[in-house]
Amino acid sequence: MGYNYNGRLRSSEIFLQEDGTARMIRRAETPEDYFATIYGFEFDR
Repeated sequence: MGYNYNGRLRSSEIFLQEDGTARMIRRAETPEDYFATIYGFEFDR
């Protein structure tokens, strides 16, 4: 489980299944994701 501490972006999360296979269950967070919840802020690229 990820959280934002000091504005640090969350990494992707991988689920390791019993049979040894891995599956990504959450993609890595981007700066656009982080700033999307701040009212009045637009991220220009």
